[in-house]
Order: sequence, then structure tokens, then C-alpha cells
Amino acid sequence: MAFNQMLELLKKKEKGSIVFVKLGTFYIAVGEDAVLIHKKLNLKCTCFKINICKVGFPVIALEKYVEKLNKTKYAYVIYDFDLEKTELKEIIRKKGKYNKEQARNLNCPMCRGIDKRYEKEDKYVLALAKLLEKTQNINGEKE
Repeated sequence: MAFNQMLELLKKKEKGSIVFVKLGTFYIAVGEDAVLIHKKLNLKCTCFKINICKVGFPVIALEKYVEKLNKTKYAYVIYDFDLEKTELKEIIRKKGKYNKEQARNLNCPMCRGIDKRYEKEDKYVLALAKLLEKTQNINGEKE
């Protein structure tokens, strides 16, 4: 499972709450959460993947950002992900308003397809596409 899949599953589990997960030396939020945090705390959005933004704050600044998050009055959960131990621990949970943001990105040049510098082909999707193409050729039909 990829990190982004883990985030998507956590978002479903924590419906309505902003979800932050430690990735290296930052706590990051993606998609709708990133857009909302960008609007409320003016954190810089960058691309997590095509059409999905991310924001983050340094692990060493956790207290500072918890204080800022509390002022927004939104519900949030912060998880600590330990790659070496393959553990995910909830470290902070705050009840509050639900995130009803719909946008997953800020429509930046990359998301609009103008800037291709960061775009990478997904090797998993490419492999699946090749397999499906072979299957169609062997069966002589399109599924």
C-alpha cells in the first residue's frame, strides 16, 4: 500500500476531520484538507500528485500549529507514522466543525496540465494498461 492510499483510507475513517500524517520531518494534509488549511492558515500548497494539493508543517513546530489549528475550530486528527516500526499512532484528536471543503486542489499550473515538470507516469497503472491491452488482443474483443 502506498502512502497516498493510507491517507485516503484515513480520510474515510475520519470523515469530516482534517487529517495530518507525519511523513519524514513534516506533518502533511492532502486534498480538501490541504485546501482548507491553505485558506485558514495560509500555508503554501504544493502538489502531492496530479490534481491533489498538500500542505505541511515541520514536526518541531507541532505545538505552534496545534494552537493555530485550535483557533480555526475545525475537527482534526494528527497521526505519527513510523516507517521503521511500520506503526501509525494517533497523537492528537480535536473535535470541532467538519471540513466541508470540496476542492482537492487550487487549480495550479500542474493541475491544469500546463506544467508537466512533476508529472510522472504511474508504473502500476501503466502495467495494468499493458495487461488489459494484451488481454484485448488475445481475445480479439474490447471489454
